[in-house]
Amino acid sequence: MNLFRRSTPWTLADAVDRHARVPGAEATSALEVGDAVKLVVVPRDGLEERVWVRVTAVGDEELVGSLRSDPAELRGLHAGDAVTFERRHVLAIARRQPSDSPETPSEPDATVGK
Repeated sequence: MNLFRRSTPWTLADAVDRHARVPGAEATSALEVGDAVKLVVVPRDGLEERVWVRVTAVGDEELVGSLRSDPAELRGLHAGDAVTFERRHVLAIARRQPSDSPETPSEPDATVGK
């Protein structure tokens, strides 16, 4: 068994419970395909990591996104992997600009709702 290939078990942090300034309900309700959201990934062991995810599907309760880059510490989670999350997990939002295609949102600017 190679320890360097072993996946790290993880969950998503509830951003609302952990942070004073997060996007409000109005902002998270308006999420669209192509927007980028920042999520906090919490491994079973080790330090949490903030990651950007491009929204690829929007449902009533859950959203799905594609991880934008490889996490620095988490094993088994890679750029392009699908991540299912809820609006309460969203720490920040970078809206897709009208000139952007859904596949290439603008660089995240950490838009935070009140």
